[in-house]
Amino acid sequence: MKKLLLLISFVLVSYASELNIAAAANTTYAFDDIKSEFKKLYPDANLNVSLGSSGKLVAQVKNGAPFEVFMAANMDFANGLYKDGFASQEAVVYAKGKVAMLSVRGFDLSKGLEVLKDPKVKTIIIANPKTAPYGTASIEAFKNAGIYDAIKDKIIEAGSIGEALSQTLKAGDVGFVAASSMYSPKMKEYKEGENFVLVDSKLYTTIDQGIVVLKNGEKNPLAKEFYDFILGSKGKEIFKKYGYDF
Repeated sequence: MKKLLLLISFVLVSYASELNIAAAANTTYAFDDIKSEFKKLYPDANLNVSLGSSGKLVAQVKNGAPFEVFMAANMDFANGLYKDGFASQEAVVYAKGKVAMLSVRGFDLSKGLEVLKDPKVKTIIIANPKTAPYGTASIEAFKNAGIYDAIKDKIIEAGSIGEALSQTLKAGDVGFVAASSMYSPKMKEYKEGENFVLVDSKLYTTIDQGIVVLKNGEKNPLAKEFYDFILGSKGKEIFKKYGYDF
């Protein structure tokens, strides 16, 4: 009987070979590993991942986008879809994000957030706090550090945390990005302590990132398999590699 059930499960998962995932932009680099490790378990699986700010992804879901799993940058956006009837179960925390301060312009980051008051710092890039939890955390950190009023006119909002990273590397003096991006092999030229430092986590509310299977994915066996993978030991191993907490 067990062999029969396993065979049926294998056939169902093999049949549903595609999964549409909406994921917060901070997971961009982690998804390189997620895809490769998940592929080892399900060789025929094709993960279609749309990355962006959590708020914009929520809007897409509500406008009919065919996403089956949502990985948000906080619990509010994920559970908001549950409350609005787009998911049958509440979201679960899959990782806790961290904010990093990044600069490739030679500023002394050992000064912490105080460096932002330097007159030579003209632009401070953050993700849009209305749609990106990492942007909200950045503003919260500025206020709790008592520097917001002194620097608010320097702040430039990017569309997502991914765009904040790109803009900081291209033109910004200092930027606030997902720490996970800085631990990617693709970013190894940027050194911790020299080009980036972690923002004191006591300055902002913990970024609990939530995952939820949407109603579109309830009939796709891959949705549950992926959900379990993210919450399991291999998923945690990947997120830990990219600097997330649990």
